[in-house]
Amino acid sequence: MTLGLGSVTATPARAATATTAACTGSVSLYGALADGRLTYSQINPSNGDRIKTLIGPDLGFTPKAMATLNFNTVLVTDTAGVLYRVDVQTNNLSLGLVGPPVQIGTGWTHDKLTYDGHGHLYGTAGGVLIQYLVSQDKPAGSQHIGQRKEIGNGFVLKTLSSSGDDRLIANTADGRLLEYRIDSGGGWSGAELVASGWSAFERLVSPGGGLYYGVTGAGGMYWYQDVNPADRSGTDIVYHNDDPVDVSGWTQTVLSAQPGTATCSGGNYAYVLPHAAVPRSELDDPHHDYAAIDIQVPTGTPVYAVTRGTVSYVDGGFGNGIQINGADGATYIYGHLSQRGVAAGATVTPGQYLGESGNTGQSTGPHLHFEIRIGGVKHCPQAMLRDLYDGLSPQAPSTLATSGCSY
Repeated sequence: MTLGLGSVTATPARAATATTAACTGSVSLYGALADGRLTYSQINPSNGDRIKTLIGPDLGFTPKAMATLNFNTVLVTDTAGVLYRVDVQTNNLSLGLVGPPVQIGTGWTHDKLTYDGHGHLYGTAGGVLIQYLVSQDKPAGSQHIGQRKEIGNGFVLKTLSSSGDDRLIANTADGRLLEYRIDSGGGWSGAELVASGWSAFERLVSPGGGLYYGVTGAGGMYWYQDVNPADRSGTDIVYHNDDPVDVSGWTQTVLSAQPGTATCSGGNYAYVLPHAAVPRSELDDPHHDYAAIDIQVPTGTPVYAVTRGTVSYVDGGFGNGIQINGADGATYIYGHLSQRGVAAGATVTPGQYLGESGNTGQSTGPHLHFEIRIGGVKHCPQAMLRDLYDGLSPQAPSTLATSGCSY
């Protein structure tokens, strides 16, 4: 693996749009070179720096698809459709195998494989997405990788990786970044995180935590962070194009991440709605009566926690209302929800789903009523919401105006 050579010209052309969250752990990536040699790389999730790369022995076959089950176990298929279990032995200085790759199945003609870290192996073959149950850390055959279930067809993807429990990410040849969620019955739903700009990546992997690592055809690896991976929106993805992992050298033909090796705690604040719900200009609107804001959105629009705090319910004129007693000392009220999705007394984190907007209580139409109180004094939330919409760290709630945002 040669590092530091060449350049990259085709990467997503978008600036950072949000403040990064703090990440801990160690990203572990396994791969295989064109000559069949196994590789192991370690990356610092907090800054994208590659810590090391080790090159191991020849696997003895031409790899086609790869999925990492755990630090010492990797599943790899060859071009003839044979599935192998590779038992890895590594330390800080060397990468080896416990023994020769173990053949555990045939007919694995999948062009992609990925493991979600929670018992499910996913693959695509001929555009069909297939799910398997993995019941052992070191599966020996079909008795440990079974319950084959076809999730759906039409999955013509350039890459496929898992970003969490029954969550998949992928990019397409036309540059879209997609997310899929699989439910317990085998049903699925998809979301377009980004509409364009991701076509350059030949390999895309995720260790979880909202972190995505993409390798271009020129061998450059770039890293990205979805600050709130639960919101099914890519508007808060932070792009580190000016600080890649490496500008070249990633020549592995297959690559996979060990799932669950990076944990990112969200920033202190998150935007209250999906970005597509209303244009930014709506966040300037004054409230009709006092320091607050009414945001007109259709019933059923998801509503998210702005910051960490404890949930209580408020009713009366607020209908199905939620109050968050924030860790920052402020109180946040979300009014007129059609339904509440968190229990009173629960602790929520920034960006966590609270419920859905509606028209309950003293309301003349579907909207979200949002207000901020400190010591019983209402503060104008408009400036905070605009900052959060733009992906910026907002000013302290105590510095927000207490008048001038109503009529």
